[in-house]
Amino acid sequence: MSIQIATNNQVLYGSLGVGDDLMDGILAICKEHQIHSGMVTCIGSLDKTGFTVFKVNEKNRPDGYADPFTIHEPVELIQATGFICQDESGDLDMHLHGLVERMDGSIHAGHFLRGYNKVCITVEFTLIHSHDVTAIRKYNAALNYKTISFTSKST
Repeated sequence: MSIQIATNNQVLYGSLGVGDDLMDGILAICKEHQIHSGMVTCIGSLDKTGFTVFKVNEKNRPDGYADPFTIHEPVELIQATGFICQDESGDLDMHLHGLVERMDGSIHAGHFLRGYNKVCITVEFTLIHSHDVTAIRKYNAALNYKTISFTSKST
């Protein structure tokens, strides 16, 4: 793992190296720096990628997620944005969406899946965080999806 870090109060700048997993690498840095909530944005390149999108039911309403979509060739990570949070069990989690471009110029986008996204050359990221905010991603029965709730520790 080849990780570079620079931090300035509530902003952390970093990069991941060849072979690192996009999401697990950033989450490992969050654990190391005791970051439990924040927003991440990144660019770079991936050797392979995997993501999903929501699927719709017969009433054309969102209803769960489609099967994973994987690309087994290098892609440009045009942009990814997401949130660092905790899951229902209190474990560190990340909800990350982004855009990738294949070598043929086609663009694909979706909800990135952990373990599917290995760095090709580098991924550079910025993480804005606060120890005063709690972000928890849990199942919302009304929506049939996991959503993030944000609360301030000072209130």
